[in-house]
Amino acid sequence: MVSLRSLALVILAVAITGCGRSDLPELGRVEGTVTLDGKPIPNAAIGFYPLSGGRQALAIFDQDGHYDLTFVDGYSGAKTGLNEVTVFWPDGSTPTAKIPAKYNSKTELQFDVKPGKNTYDIALESK
Repeated sequence: MVSLRSLALVILAVAITGCGRSDLPELGRVEGTVTLDGKPIPNAAIGFYPLSGGRQALAIFDQDGHYDLTFVDGYSGAKTGLNEVTVFWPDGSTPTAKIPAKYNSKTELQFDVKPGKNTYDIALESK
């Protein structure tokens, strides 16, 4: 006969192992560097929006224009497949340069995220 304590331990073990993010799609880690006219644009942001639908991945550039995408807290990367990419100034930031619409509100940028590690360096031009 199974004791109540043993049954509680089994239920707890199942609950703990089932607490992962099983709802996550397949992700590919994406990082790179973004420049505008050959210079890094620190504190700007980048968004990857999957064309198949679903949650976007975002990152803020460091002082060298480098980014490493985050899908959700604790999970790096972006949903695999073709993503529309935008470069923008996050709310509350002080823009140091104008980012042309062809890279944000009317973006022409796309990137096909593969499983594993991806590098996507982007050289933006103001003209």
